Amino acid sequence: MTKWQLMTRYLRPFTPRLSALFTLLAVSIALQLYGPQVVRDFLDAAEGGTAVRHLVLLGLLFLAITVVQKSVELVTTYLSEDLGWAATNNLRADLAAHTMQLDMGFHKLQTPGELIERIDGDVSNLAEFFSQLLVRVLGNAVLIIGILALLFREEWRIGLVGLAYGLLTLGLLQLIRKPTVNVWRDVSKGYARLHGYVEERIGGTEDIRANGGEPYLFYKLYPLLADVAKGRVRAELIGGYSFSSNYMLYVLAIVATLALAGTFFLRGQISIGTLFLLVAYVRLMESPIKYIRRQINDMQKAVASIGRINEFLQLEPEVKEAVSAKLPGGATAVSFQNVSFAYKDRLSVNGNPLSVNADPTTDYRSPITDNGSPNVLHDVTFELEAGKTLGLLGRTGSGKTTITRLLFRLYDVDAGSITLGGVDLRQVSLADVRQHIGLVTQEVQLFAATVRDNLTLFRRYDPTKPPIPDAEIEAALHTLGLGDWLASLPNGLDTELKSGGQGLSAGQAQLLAFTRVFLRNPQLVILDEASSRLDPATEQLLERAIDTLLNGRTAIIIAHRLRTVQRADDILILENGRIQEHGPRLELLQDPNSRFAHLLQTGLEEMLV
Repeated sequence: MTKWQLMTRYLRPFTPRLSALFTLLAVSIALQLYGPQVVRDFLDAAEGGTAVRHLVLLGLLFLAITVVQKSVELVTTYLSEDLGWAATNNLRADLAAHTMQLDMGFHKLQTPGELIERIDGDVSNLAEFFSQLLVRVLGNAVLIIGILALLFREEWRIGLVGLAYGLLTLGLLQLIRKPTVNVWRDVSKGYARLHGYVEERIGGTEDIRANGGEPYLFYKLYPLLADVAKGRVRAELIGGYSFSSNYMLYVLAIVATLALAGTFFLRGQISIGTLFLLVAYVRLMESPIKYIRRQINDMQKAVASIGRINEFLQLEPEVKEAVSAKLPGGATAVSFQNVSFAYKDRLSVNGNPLSVNADPTTDYRSPITDNGSPNVLHDVTFELEAGKTLGLLGRTGSGKTTITRLLFRLYDVDAGSITLGGVDLRQVSLADVRQHIGLVTQEVQLFAATVRDNLTLFRRYDPTKPPIPDAEIEAALHTLGLGDWLASLPNGLDTELKSGGQGLSAGQAQLLAFTRVFLRNPQLVILDEASSRLDPATEQLLERAIDTLLNGRTAIIIAHRLRTVQRADDILILENGRIQEHGPRLELLQDPNSRFAHLLQTGLEEMLV
C-alpha cells in the first residue's frame, strides 16, 4: 500500500469534511493572491493624486481581505488537524486489531514498548502528514502556481525568475529526499528498540534494584540512546543543509527581482504599484516554499513510517481460520490424536515464514527453510469424555501448558488433530473455540476498570453480543462466595478496581477469575495451576467455587496439590512431552506399580517441581 493509497483509504470516510476543507483552502489562496493587487492600486492611486476617500476605501478593503484570509486560514488549520487525527485514529484501531490477530510467536518476539511505537509512534507521524499535506503542501503548491501565473501576466521576465526559484528549490528537495527517508527510517527503528528496552527493564525494576543490576542496565541503555542521537543528528544536518540552501535561493530571487523591476521602473516601463506587486509576489513565494520544504521533511518521516506500517500489516498469523463447522453445546468431549508440536516463534508474510532471529516488523523478507526447534509434544494421544475431569500432571517443561494453548488454538499442531465434541478445531472459528473454553491460571489479569467490566471483559462495548445483566453478575458472585465482598464495595459493580488487582487478596483475585469464566458458561474449563500460589487455608475457600464452576462441565486441571487431583476422574502424566501414564484415577491409585500411586506415596508437590 503506497502513501497515497493509505491516505485515500483512511480519508474516504471524511469526504464531506474534505470538501469543506478544499473550499476554505481555495478562498484562502484567492485572498492571498488578491491582497497585493489592492496594494498596487493604492500606490498607483496615491501617485496619481486620487482623492483621500478612495485611498481610505482601498485601505479598508485590504484590511478586510487580510482579516478574512487569516480567519479562513485559522479554521482551515483546525479542520485539517482534526481530520488528520480522526483518520489516523482509525489506522491505530486497525493496527491494534491486527496485532491481536497475530500469533503468540509474534508477541514473544516483540516487547510491549516496540508495539506501542508501532501502533502510536509511527502513526503519529502520519497524523501530521494527513493534515499538513492538505493545508501546507497542496494549498501552498496551488498558491505558488497562482503566483507564477500572475507574475507571467505582469512581466514574463520576472515570471522566469520566480519559476527558476521554484524549480531549483524543488530539485534540491528531490535530491535529498531518499537519504532523508533512510535516516528517518533508522531513527524510527532506534526508537522502537529503545522503547522496548526501557519498557522491559521498568517491568523488572524490583529485581534489578534488589540484585544491583543498575550498572548493567545503563551499560546497555547508553548505546541505544547514542544510536537514536546519531540518527537525529544526521537528520537535523540534512534539514539544516536544506534550509540554508533554500534561503540562499530566496535571497538570490529577491535580488534578481529588485534589479529587474527597478530597471523597468526607472525606464518608465512599469508603475511604482507594479514594482511593489512584482516584489511582493516573489516574496510571497518564500512562505509556501518554506512550508513545503518543512512538510517534505516531515513527509520523509511519514514515508518511513508508512513503509514500516505496511511491513507490519503484511505479517500473517500461522493459525488460519477455515470455518466449516460449529462446536456442539453442552459439556464437550476432548480428543488428542497423535499430536506433535514444536514452538516456531515465527510469523509468515505472504506464506513465507520469518526467521527466528529476524525483526518481524522490518526483516520480513528473511524466510527460514526448516524448523530446528525441538518438539514440545511427541505423538500425544488421549480421550476425555464429556463431563469428566482430567488431572494433568508433569514437571515444569513437560508440555502441560502447551496442551492448553493448543486447545485455545493459540498455535496449531504440527501433526495429528485435536477435536472437541468430535469436531476438529481447525474447522471451527477461533471465536467459537474460545467461547467454548474457559481458562483460569495462577496469574489473574485485572484491569483498572469497574468490577462489572473486569468480570465481563468489557462485553458491554461489543455491539455483536448482548450485555450481561447486572443481576446475573451479582448472582454469580454470590454463588462463588464473593457476596460479602460485593456488599462491602462502596459502589457495587461500578466500583473501580486497581490495575493488577491491587488491594485484593490472592484468593479474591482467583475467585474473580472463576466468576469471569462462570459468566461465559464455557463447555470446557481449564484450571492451569490456579491455586498453586495460595496457602492451604485460602485454597479451601476456593474448593466450593471450583466445584460450582466444574459442575456439568468437562474440565482439565493442571495440578500440583493432592487436594486438587482428588476431584479428577482421569489422570494423565506427561514427561518431556510424552504421555508416561493415562487412565482412571481410582484404577491408577489401586495399582501399586503405577506412576501416579508412586507420586502420591512420595509427595506430589515435591515430585512435580
